[in-house]
Amino acid sequence: MAIILHGNQTSPFARRIRMQLEGVDYTFQPVDILTDEGRAAFATITPIRKMPVLEDDGSRIFDSHVIYQHLQQRLQQPQLTLAQYNQISVIDAVSDSMVILLMSQRSELPVEEDRLIFKLQRERIEDSLHWLDQQAAAGQFDDWHYPTICLICMVDWTLFRALHSLTDYPNLLAAARRFDDRDICTSTRPQ
Repeated sequence: MAIILHGNQTSPFARRIRMQLEGVDYTFQPVDILTDEGRAAFATITPIRKMPVLEDDGSRIFDSHVIYQHLQQRLQQPQLTLAQYNQISVIDAVSDSMVILLMSQRSELPVEEDRLIFKLQRERIEDSLHWLDQQAAAGQFDDWHYPTICLICMVDWTLFRALHSLTDYPNLLAAARRFDDRDICTSTRPQ
């Protein structure tokens, strides 16, 4: 089984797949998206230029959701429930909105202004974090499974990039910290 995962150390979407691959022999291929040369090289791997990309015995998979499903079947991992898929969708909404805000900041756009695109991202983030905090309070992230991995990756990336204070979401923070002593959590945390 020759598996290559293309991504970078800080991407929450690449990290979740790295964590899913815990205990599996694979190669992690770093991607440089901050330079023209790095982006051009990555474009030869995927037309959508999104991380991560998984190569498995010659096949390329371009999206973290499809990568998860492929690995879940290949590694005979448990199926997710509809509720768990919804949790991941909400986690992804937060991550996607924060990526939009981060890229807008880096592009020197006025993200603090009351423009529709930025306002929609902030509203989505707040509503989603509130919902995730309620899910965490109900114990939905108490076990080690893929939704918990996704939550950990989103929280750590948010804090690493200093994109949002999560102090108003104590249940969410507690759920994300529950597995801090697990090696895969510490070894993949963005730095």
